[in-house]
Amino acid sequence: MTALVPGTESNEQTLLEGRETRRSYGPARFLLACLLLGLPFLGRQRVRITDERLILEQGFWTRTRDDVEIFRIRDVVVRQSLYQRLLGIGDIVVKSLEGRSEETHVLRGLADPVRVSETIRALWNRTARPQGPAATLD
Repeated sequence: MTALVPGTESNEQTLLEGRETRRSYGPARFLLACLLLGLPFLGRQRVRITDERLILEQGFWTRTRDDVEIFRIRDVVVRQSLYQRLLGIGDIVVKSLEGRSEETHVLRGLADPVRVSETIRALWNRTARPQGPAATLD
């Protein structure tokens, strides 16, 4: 699927799309959300991975969108608690370099987190590593 992203002239190919699963809330957080608001899943995090960037959107009342360029990613870590492993979900921590500071982005409650992290890693290998024959300076 190729989609033209508004504001850019290049076509980006969406490789993976996901949302924070309902299972990631846990029983206590789910009950609290139902009692307080009645709308526990409206502000879930949405993740889209294209061949150029990682797009994170979250929020219901206030929408936040964060774009992380693939070539700026420095590290990808998968975290899974026992509860998350039983349900087949997990969190992915993406560390990126924005300017001179390092940012940390947490992709919460994604299904099959190892596959998602491997997709990000493969994209980073294609984007950030130099292509062609290696040049040496002597």
